[in-house]
Amino acid sequence: MQFLWKRALKDRFKYVRRPIEDDEQVMRNKCKFGHRRGQTKKSLADISFDEVKIVQIKEETVCLDSEADEHISWFQQEYMKTEKDWKEIDKRMSQTLEIRRKLIGSRTPLKDILKMFPFLKCPYQMFREFQLLTRTDIYKKTKHILESYSENILTSFSVVDNPINIALQEKMKQHTDEDMLKHMKMTATCLLLPDVFGDDPSLFVIVNKKVQVSTPVLEVKNPFNIGVCEFSLYLEKEKLTKVDDCVMALAALIAAYHVFGVECPRRLSQTLNFLETLIFDMHCPYFPSMKEKEKEVGFQPPVT
Repeated sequence: MQFLWKRALKDRFKYVRRPIEDDEQVMRNKCKFGHRRGQTKKSLADISFDEVKIVQIKEETVCLDSEADEHISWFQQEYMKTEKDWKEIDKRMSQTLEIRRKLIGSRTPLKDILKMFPFLKCPYQMFREFQLLTRTDIYKKTKHILESYSENILTSFSVVDNPINIALQEKMKQHTDEDMLKHMKMTATCLLLPDVFGDDPSLFVIVNKKVQVSTPVLEVKNPFNIGVCEFSLYLEKEKLTKVDDCVMALAALIAAYHVFGVECPRRLSQTLNFLETLIFDMHCPYFPSMKEKEKEVGFQPPVT
């Protein structure tokens, strides 16, 4: 009799507690915070339901209103025109900056971002977006870096026997024009940066080969043949844009990481840290320690 009384009481409390499991607020909290230790594990159906709710919540935070839709439609139509209204493009790109950053921040696929905002494929708009985000002229800063550190990098012991440096020296023997020689040196400097810092060059630039990486990377063809040299920026293994020279190429590469919210690869961190230190005027740039023989050449901050 005593056993039946305890059992009935236990069942009663179980009955009282059970509706809490189905309470809407409780389910919402579980979806948000998960289970505590000791609670019953959810079924696969419940997990799938919660994942759908989470996705819906994310979508709701980046919903496009009618004004944004109007801008996006205008961008898509204007992009197809031969003669483009760049003044209006600049204006509308500024007006849609906030929603664009939310979309990129919520990991909206790149193809969808470029479909909505196709002018991000244009180097000028990419540089302008970078400037809106950082208040920094990326092209001007990049040009200064390549001009100022060219000699230091090209004479670095770690790249003396590099095939790119050897090809540069051979090509320079064929020309005497100062501007052309300067252009060739800056191109070689751009290509050799990751080698100097001990990073993975394949994550930075691909010379006369097929792009294999998903992060931003430069594709360069015939780097020292001025007439036929080509520079392109790739992202997610797709050509994003073609640029005119090594300065625009390097500027576009750096800008792409910021504009599209791409995380820096660990095997390229030293190179990008060096560049961003100079671009954002943070402090004296870090140079990697090198062999004793290299110290005879060494890196010295450029004289300004």
